[in-house]
Amino acid sequence: MSGPHITVIGGANTDIVGIPSGRYAARDSNPGHVRVSAGGVARNVAENLARLGAQVRLVTAFGSDADGDELERSCSVVGIDTSHSIIASGLPGSRYLAVLDGAGDLAAAVSDMRALERLTPDALDAAAFAGADAVVLDTNLQASTIARAVELAGDVPVVLDPVSTAKSSAALPVLGRLAGLKANLREAEALSGAAGAAGAGQRLLQAGTRWVFVSLGPEGVWAGSAEESFVLPAERAAVVNVTGAGDAFTAGITWGIAIGATLRETARIAGALSALTVESERTVSDRMSAEALRERTVQP
Repeated sequence: MSGPHITVIGGANTDIVGIPSGRYAARDSNPGHVRVSAGGVARNVAENLARLGAQVRLVTAFGSDADGDELERSCSVVGIDTSHSIIASGLPGSRYLAVLDGAGDLAAAVSDMRALERLTPDALDAAAFAGADAVVLDTNLQASTIARAVELAGDVPVVLDPVSTAKSSAALPVLGRLAGLKANLREAEALSGAAGAAGAGQRLLQAGTRWVFVSLGPEGVWAGSAEESFVLPAERAAVVNVTGAGDAFTAGITWGIAIGATLRETARIAGALSALTVESERTVSDRMSAEALRERTVQP
């Protein structure tokens, strides 16, 4: 029996991550190592879902260079369908350059997503949404492309990741259409205009979003619906690299919604996937699988 069919739309890029071998020193050269891997919010979400067993379509814009070719190949290797994606002629593949601190958290980063500007509303293929059990969007997309994607999704549940406070405003026009929203505290406060996880979460629910998840880092996640809200503590994890943890959480929300899990079950699934991710140097853990999820005793 095949898994749910999920369409993911948004960014794909090459992740270049510097990991210091000791204490991080700002404004200095830090001994350590550099990891290069396929990344991008939408692409990471897509790979996590594919590794769980979903049938995944990724709609993105690949650059017309070696990085773009390698990103597309990396998707094919894990079974992601990219046939509805486009090639941004004349532009390099998107890149995300990050340096971690000594605790595995982000110290600094630069993102080059120029290729994705070519993924305009007219570039979206309606066939990419056919038969989908859920649709995932990130706000690396232009607001007009997000609006068109929501329109093409029809009655299919839509999950959105606002990516950053700077890009989160692109989600405002579609809040009332979302089945699930995952945001960190700063993103939730920026989107809602309210302070605190509960205040921001409730304001977003009032805007029409069905389920809201506000990630609180090591403190866990605030999750809410019109019927209930709660804080679920974070799972214990040996943190190596936090990059990609939020993308895994978004994948978990999408998986839960697609399989008909409850709000609490979905929050537990998402938390488990996030914990699994931070234990890996890679932005998507090579241990990610339905079996690994079951081992953490969260699969409903």
